[in-house]
Amino acid sequence: MPIPPPFLRRAALAAACFSATAPTLAHDLSQDPLPATPGWRIGAAAAVTSMSASERLPAARHPGLPGSGQTAADRSGPGLEHATLEAALAFGQRQGAVLAIGKHGSDRVHTEAARLDSRWQIGLDRLSVQLGRDRVPMGPVLTGAGHFDRYALAPLAKRLVLNDDWISDGLNLRWERGVAEGLQSVDAGLWRARTWPGGLDGRLAPAVHLGGSWGDWNLSGFAASLAPRARGTPSAAADAPHTHGQPDCRRSLAAVACFDGQTRLLGGSLMWDGHDSGWIVTAAGLLQRDRGTLAAQLGITDYRGTTRAGWLDVQRLLGQGWIVGLRAERASATHRLVGPGATLVSADAGLDGNHPITRLASALTWEPGGGWLLGLEAGTERSALPTNRWIGLRAAWSAPELLRGDW
Repeated sequence: MPIPPPFLRRAALAAACFSATAPTLAHDLSQDPLPATPGWRIGAAAAVTSMSASERLPAARHPGLPGSGQTAADRSGPGLEHATLEAALAFGQRQGAVLAIGKHGSDRVHTEAARLDSRWQIGLDRLSVQLGRDRVPMGPVLTGAGHFDRYALAPLAKRLVLNDDWISDGLNLRWERGVAEGLQSVDAGLWRARTWPGGLDGRLAPAVHLGGSWGDWNLSGFAASLAPRARGTPSAAADAPHTHGQPDCRRSLAAVACFDGQTRLLGGSLMWDGHDSGWIVTAAGLLQRDRGTLAAQLGITDYRGTTRAGWLDVQRLLGQGWIVGLRAERASATHRLVGPGATLVSADAGLDGNHPITRLASALTWEPGGGWLLGLEAGTERSALPTNRWIGLRAAWSAPELLRGDW
């Protein structure tokens, strides 16, 4: 099916919409959000897109790879991709606080961060304790992908494994070292994990991240162990809106599949920055392994499932703020159900019709200054669904220090 030509008119409308959303944050997730000196700052950012696609973009749900089972907002036409507003305070050299709220499309405003920080500098080492709501640390590549990224769509890996983003309440201990090479950061945390891939009940989830740099190479590794209880997934026949919550399968299994058991997450990223060559190559991936019980209205089964997804991103710096990029993605899953009604449970949970997903997207972006990023993107996605092709325009604006002051 050809791409409809009106996307150019929609792009013009998106630009007009952007001027209305600009006063609303983005923080660079690879940077420390707290002011360097005692004081405060307010940051803001927004991104709008105008997309035209041959099918629904992104797909509401992929057969055999349901992820959270929630329907992502349709990105066709002009609309708000993401807007955020952030406030950060630093009290002396040791204490600080961060509050960030965000909004995606027509979704409700949600809290992206609300945490307290305490830190100690010991020579080249810095130790910090972070308590509250935040993104679970997975390294700059995995954590930042899809968050004011150079592409309009969140990577398939984060869509399927993390429901786009893993934001949770918890306690995180961080060690950082200010050196040019070697191990540079370690995170060890305990997280409440009440959103996908966690459940409405279950123990605290430990998570560990390590990151370092060696010459032109940057490497990050991440692991987490969850014990979700009552992790509800809307049935394949349901049309569930995209939220960071879950259906409550403790009350009823009507139109819901319910998982109890163990979930292991593994992730990693590798980036090569050629500096003078103008090339940057990044590879990243996530793995989710579930072991436990999967129940639906018509049966209960012993379930084992594994989801693997990742991407390869190649960028070429052209000069004068221009960058051209190509991102290739792939996601696949395996499922094993044993027990009464296994066939019916598999169908209800959306595990049938399992087929790998591949996505290829290219983007040409320009940074004219003033915190602006303008881009043209085109892509294609192949799965068990009809092939989807899209093209679109994107505008993003970021002002990490829109307002600031000292005390």
